[in-house]
Amino acid sequence: MALSPAQNRLLNIAALIFAALGLAWVVYIQAIRGMTSGPDFIQAVKSGEITADSVTSIEVVEPPPGYSAFTASEYERLTRLATITDQTAINDLLTALLGARPGQYSQNHPSLQYHVYLKVNCQEDFFWLDVEEHQDAKSAVLTVEANNRNALNPNGATLYYLQNYAEVLGLLQQKEK
Repeated sequence: MALSPAQNRLLNIAALIFAALGLAWVVYIQAIRGMTSGPDFIQAVKSGEITADSVTSIEVVEPPPGYSAFTASEYERLTRLATITDQTAINDLLTALLGARPGQYSQNHPSLQYHVYLKVNCQEDFFWLDVEEHQDAKSAVLTVEANNRNALNPNGATLYYLQNYAEVLGLLQQKEK
């Protein structure tokens, strides 16, 4: 059965509307859902908005293999390697993060040495950080992707790097044991 030209146009319009809705849904899932406004965690630390006294705990979390968590239920299902509640350790971590620089550090084919998520729990809010140690033949760097307050979507995170990070890595690895 052949379609009339009017039916064919309606079918084409319906297909375009369906495609546009699908594209809008993908954009929403990848770029909007789970994002919040305001400063990211490192900006909040550097501005003094977040201090060690306002952090109740830092959860060291094993990231999922092969993908990033996007929803609250995905984050909550991840394995907790340690929980840092010691105020001295929290203060040391925040002090070390004051030296984080925005942007990406250039390396030549770096390998991933260490990878964890950190959930920083404050009195009323939380922040997710994605922490990775990368090393190439000439340098090693710790990258931190810092999300905004209560944000779950990793696509909205700001990238920072630390070149002098032994203290941060030492604190995190010590707490995992």
